Amino acid sequence: MRVLARLLTATIVLLALAIYALPAPVQAQATLPQWYELRTQRFAILYADGDLAHAEEYATFVDEVYDEITSIFSHAVPTPVTLRLYPNRRAYDTANPLAAPIRGIIAHADFRRNEVVVILDQTNAQSPEEIKNNVRHELTHIVLAELSANRLNVGFHEGIAQYVERPSPELERKVTALRQALERDELLPWSALDDRDQIYGSPQIGYPQTLSIVAFLVERYSFVKLREFITVSGRSSGYRSALERVYGTPATELERMWREWLPSYLEGGFRHNALTEYDLTPVETLVAEGRYAEARRELELAIPWLRNTQQNDVLTRAQDLLRRSELGLTAEELARRTRAALEAQDYATAADLAQRALEAYAALDNADRIETLRVYAAIANRGLRATQLLEQATTLAGDWRTFADARAVADLAASEFLSLGNQEHAARALELRAEIDRVQTLAGLVLLLVGLGGIVVGMTRRLVVREAEVW
Repeated sequence: MRVLARLLTATIVLLALAIYALPAPVQAQATLPQWYELRTQRFAILYADGDLAHAEEYATFVDEVYDEITSIFSHAVPTPVTLRLYPNRRAYDTANPLAAPIRGIIAHADFRRNEVVVILDQTNAQSPEEIKNNVRHELTHIVLAELSANRLNVGFHEGIAQYVERPSPELERKVTALRQALERDELLPWSALDDRDQIYGSPQIGYPQTLSIVAFLVERYSFVKLREFITVSGRSSGYRSALERVYGTPATELERMWREWLPSYLEGGFRHNALTEYDLTPVETLVAEGRYAEARRELELAIPWLRNTQQNDVLTRAQDLLRRSELGLTAEELARRTRAALEAQDYATAADLAQRALEAYAALDNADRIETLRVYAAIANRGLRATQLLEQATTLAGDWRTFADARAVADLAASEFLSLGNQEHAARALELRAEIDRVQTLAGLVLLLVGLGGIVVGMTRRLVVREAEVW
C-alpha cells in the first residue's frame, strides 16, 4: 500500500489553499529556497539553486502539455502558469508544514494561484512519461476548477485528472490494485466521491476506482458528455443531480451499470483511452443517425487534441466526419427553410430549397431524410403546377372565346390548391371561376337582349312601314 501511495500523484488542492493561508513560522523562512525563474511561452518555471538543468528539462515539454490539456477541454487557463520545482521533500514540507505528515506527495495544484508544484526528489523513480503526467494531472485540476466554478467533487477531479494522463507502467499497477479491491469487496460506494478523506485516505482504491468511473462514462457516453458534466456541475446542487441532468440516468443506476462494466475494464479495457487511442466509432454512429450537431461538438473537441498528439490517420478521418457533420447541418437548415417556404405557400422557393437539401442528403446517404425531402419536393411541385394552372386560367379568361377552357383550368387549380390545404389560393381560383361564370352569364343576357331587340325592331317595322302595293 505504501509503495503504491508513493507512486500516486497526490493532489491536495484545498489543503494547499489552507497551507498558503497560514503564516509560515519565522524559523522556516530562513530555510526556504531562493527562487529563480525560467520562462516558456506558457509557464513561469520557478527553481532553486542547482536545479537549472531540471527547469530546462521541464521547459522542453510543459508548453506542449499545456496545449494538450487546453485542447482536450477547449478551455485555456491564464498564462503564465507557475510551475514551482521544489528540490526535495524537506524544502516542500518547510514551505507547507501542514503537508509534512502526508506521505506520497509528488505534486499538487493550486488553482487560485494558477500554480503547479512538483517535488523533484519524489520523481526520481518515475519514467519520463510519468514525469510529464505529473504536469498533465495537476494542470487538469486547474482547468477543472475553472470549468466547474470549483464545484466538481474530489472523486471526479482525480478520476478525470488521471484519465488525461498518457499510458505508463503506473496504470498497470493501478488496475492490479483495483482488481484486488473488487475481489475483496472493498470498492468504495459512489457516495464516497464527495469524501476527500476516503479518496485520499485509501489511494490504492480511491485513485484507480475514480479513474475507472471516468473511463466508464467516456466509453459509454463520450468525452463530450463528460465535459458537459464538468460545466453542469458548476450549476448543480451536487454531482448526483449533475449526472442525471447530463446523462439522463440517476447516479444509482449509473453506479450499477459501472459495476457490471468493471470486469471488462479489468480484463483489458483499461488499455483503451478515448484521448490516446481516439475511437471515432461513436461519432460515425452519430453522423449515420443524422445527429450532426452532437457529432460536430464531439469532433470540435477531438480535432485539436488529435492534431496536438499527431494522431494523423485518425485526424484525417475526424476532419472528414466534421465536413460531413457540417454538410448535414447545412442539409437540416435547407430542410427547415423548405418547410417554412411550404408553410408560407412559396412553392418556387420551396422547390429550389428541397432540391438543394436532397442533393446534400444524397451526399450523406441519409435515406430517411431523402424520403422526407422527396415528399417536400412533391408538395412544392404540386404547388407550382397549381400556381401555373391558375395563371393559365387567368390568361384564358382574358378572351371570351376561351372562357370554357379558362373555367375548366380554374377548377383544376382550385382542386389542387384545396388538396394542398392552400385555402387562400384555392379561393382565388374559385373566384376566377365565379367571375368567368358571371361574365358568361352577363354575355348571355346581352346576347339575349340583342336578339330580343332585333325581334322587336323587326315587328315594329312590319307595323309601321306598309308594303308597297303591287300594281
